[in-house]
Amino acid sequence: MKFPHALIAGAALATLAGAAAAADGRYELFDGLEAKTGFKAYGYLWVGFSSNDATTHDEATKGHSNGPIAGPSDEGLQLNALQMVLERNIKSNIVPRFTPLPGPMPQEFSWGLHFEGTYGRNGLPAQMQGIETNWGINKTTTGTTAGTNRQNYLALGQVYGQMYFPVLKGATLTIGRFGTGIGYEAPTNHTYTPNFFYSRSYSFLSSPDQVAGALGSVNLMNGDYGLVMAELGVVQGRQNWQDNNDSKSVIGYLHWRSPNMKYSLDYGFMRGNEQNDPGEKVQAPTARVISPRDQLRQHHSLSAWWRPNDTWALHAEALHGRQDGDGLAGTIDILDGNFYKGGSYTGYNAEVRYRTSPTMQWGLRAETFDDPEGVALFPLSAAKGRFNAVTAGLRYQLTPNVLLRPELRYDWQDKQGTLKAFGGGSETKQTTVSVDALFYF
Repeated sequence: MKFPHALIAGAALATLAGAAAAADGRYELFDGLEAKTGFKAYGYLWVGFSSNDATTHDEATKGHSNGPIAGPSDEGLQLNALQMVLERNIKSNIVPRFTPLPGPMPQEFSWGLHFEGTYGRNGLPAQMQGIETNWGINKTTTGTTAGTNRQNYLALGQVYGQMYFPVLKGATLTIGRFGTGIGYEAPTNHTYTPNFFYSRSYSFLSSPDQVAGALGSVNLMNGDYGLVMAELGVVQGRQNWQDNNDSKSVIGYLHWRSPNMKYSLDYGFMRGNEQNDPGEKVQAPTARVISPRDQLRQHHSLSAWWRPNDTWALHAEALHGRQDGDGLAGTIDILDGNFYKGGSYTGYNAEVRYRTSPTMQWGLRAETFDDPEGVALFPLSAAKGRFNAVTAGLRYQLTPNVLLRPELRYDWQDKQGTLKAFGGGSETKQTTVSVDALFYF
């Protein structure tokens, strides 16, 4: 069953129009639901338009023609996502995977649940092996590469439970399917996220997204030297519900916040064997390597923020990752073939934001991402080399429920191999003009 765009957009906007006004002027679903049940329901409709100077007219009619850019992956109009959330928040001095919170430690046990569903172009990267990949609505025509035919997809996104324990300086346990939070950008576009731009950085593309498993979080310090939170978890692997190698991965984080919350430093990592064992289902694109021996994959990110006042905000991130390959017979990369020797990647990006009014904020992002063996950006690109980009954008809060983000982005590739990254493999540079709209309800 395929859901037409107009029906989805109409239903979402009708819901928005009939929703109840919140105290801050925004609209929300089911007035009084949280007060009565402890659960709240909300979501957003995300649509966008984009065009670039590298593709032909025929190429632009297909999906992912802006690749390897994520966010506005298609040219023309696209339904990025219709996302719905039902959740019960824990009462805690921790936001797991993101930040410790100032203030006194809650003294009572608390529990919460989170259910998240997504339909649209973003439903493809939000799928998990062993769940939505098997659904009929997400099947593609034989011989068609997923995502290239402008098909929309349905995914659960995140489904997890959380518990807060009033021990030490505050601790939580998260169990289920959740985003890793490694790196400063978030896959979703909920109202309060760090995503300033419509398009995502190359660093975001390389970072692990969803995992299934358990994560423990604990506050270590809350005093004159700031707030420190540590986290450690064991998970199945990247986008992995149906195990492909009988080996788990480890994720971890260390977060520091200054006492006034104007400075922050975050380190996150994921480390584990991600190869597909022979005889098991190949979980491409998240696990491209097939081998009878363990092949370690790891990703590390260090991110810093400075928010001196309500006008300026500065951010920088450095990351490094590697997919190992022992180079022996039977160690196969589905793109590079047998005797695979692995490859590493390194990225840096920086961002500055300037607010000119309560409703308008300007931003500039610069980035460079070195992927000489082409291990990090697949499936949006199998090109090897160094990727660079500069993005300028505007964030305009049209109403409390409507956000607009126009942007201008210039990308170029150097130190490339035989495959060019843009224009369907014909160009090493690209200028992209995009705008998206987010309707919150």
